[in-house]
Amino acid sequence: MGILRITVDDTATVAASSAKLHLVVKGAAAVLGNAAVKRAAEVRELVAALAKAGIGEDKVEVAGVQLSSSTNLLGRNQRAEISLTVSLEPDQLPSALGILTDSPNLTLESLEWVFDTFEASIPLTAGAMVKARRKADAVAAAAGLRITGITNASDSWSMVAPREALAYGAPMAARSMKSSADLDLGLDYSSSTQLSVHVSVDFEMAE
Repeated sequence: MGILRITVDDTATVAASSAKLHLVVKGAAAVLGNAAVKRAAEVRELVAALAKAGIGEDKVEVAGVQLSSSTNLLGRNQRAEISLTVSLEPDQLPSALGILTDSPNLTLESLEWVFDTFEASIPLTAGAMVKARRKADAVAAAAGLRITGITNASDSWSMVAPREALAYGAPMAARSMKSSADLDLGLDYSSSTQLSVHVSVDFEMAE
C-alpha cells in the first residue's frame, strides 16, 4: 500500500470566442442617463449602421459619459464624450471597422479579445488526467504494484494575455477612404493565446 503523486502540465492554443471594441464618440449633447445617451444623434447613427451589419443594439453598451462646456456651466450647449463598448463575433470585425471609418466623431480606443478559458480548460484538464493515469499505471507496474484508486486530485489553469491585434488609431488612418465596405488592414481579425493547465493526482497503490 502506498501513495504515488503524479503531476502533469499541458498547454493548448485557444482561439478568441468574441471581441469588444472600446470607442469614444464626441458630439453635442445635453443628455444624462443611459437611455438619453443612446438617443444622442452620433450614437444613434452608429447604432443604426451597426444594426445593418447584423450587430444589434443590445451589443452596444454605454460605458461612460463625460460632459464639458466652454462656460463650465451645465446647459444645453455642451459637448459630450461618450464611451461605448461594442461586443461582436470575430467575423463581424471587418464590417464593424468599415463602419467606424465613416464616423468622423469616433475614436477606437482599443480592441479587446475575449476568451472562454473555463470551457477551453475542460477538455485540456481531462486530457491531462488521462496522461496522469497512464503514467501512474506505468510507474506502479514498474514497482510491481497496481493503481487501486485516487486519494486526492487538484487542477489549476492560466492564460497568457494576448496582445491587441489592432494598434490604437489604426482604423482611423483609413477614414480618408470614406467607404462603408469591410475594412482590410492586412491583418487577421482573430486572436489566439496559450492556455496552460496543471494537474496533480495522488494515486493509491497496492499489490
